[in-house]
Amino acid sequence: MDRAKIAGAALAAAGLALLATGCSAPATTASFGSAPASAPQAAASAVPGDHAADEDRDAVRVAIVGDSLTAGGGRLLSDGLDANTWMTYARGDGVEWVGGYAKGGSTIQEQAAVVTPVADVDVLVLMSGTNDVRKGIGFAESAASYDAVVATIAPRHVVVAAIPPYDRSPAAAAVYQRALERHVLEKGWTWTDPWGFARDGLVFAAGTSPDGIHPTTAGYQRLGESLRETILDVGDPRDDLLQAGPAVDDAPASTSATS
Repeated sequence: MDRAKIAGAALAAAGLALLATGCSAPATTASFGSAPASAPQAAASAVPGDHAADEDRDAVRVAIVGDSLTAGGGRLLSDGLDANTWMTYARGDGVEWVGGYAKGGSTIQEQAAVVTPVADVDVLVLMSGTNDVRKGIGFAESAASYDAVVATIAPRHVVVAAIPPYDRSPAAAAVYQRALERHVLEKGWTWTDPWGFARDGLVFAAGTSPDGIHPTTAGYQRLGESLRETILDVGDPRDDLLQAGPAVDDAPASTSATS
């Protein structure tokens, strides 16, 4: 039985139990905290530690790809999660981090070249582009790399997050971002801008960034909380069941005249 059917059966069973008892079911809470640090693997792809096996079986499985804004500072995502990694604040209670790739200073082209497949991903969150702007790479040169990352991960749903303000070249960042958003919408992916708290026009709002590139630790938390909401909205298994449509009735359908 595929995962969507299993999720549907679990929801149906839970509904019957609630009707029978008149009580609310207890919430399931997955483990929360930093993934254990490990040596970078091939292509520095991140794979959560053994604790992932204890996660909520019905959780949305999430892979993440990006640069330092995803890895946390100048680190590799494969070093594990910390206070400056947004996934630290997004995971648990229905969201399971299952891998991906992120490296400080990397462009989307670099990420596409080294990211490796991740099995059974419900939602891919891809946030990249700041280093393209830093290196003067226009979106036209980057578009195919976004597509390549998505093709490698092969998720059920794709979320592309806007890049934050880039104080060193705010106008160029805005141009790149507009082109990225158009591409995402053309592909039928989900576009989200989780940086509203940090924007003051085209630059970082006062007190939200120590360097005009990265948010503060409190900003990473707000970023994670925002992306968590998007992940749960996009990755809700009930949406997959609705998209699959109702079961086909074996009985012959009646016919009626239509105009």
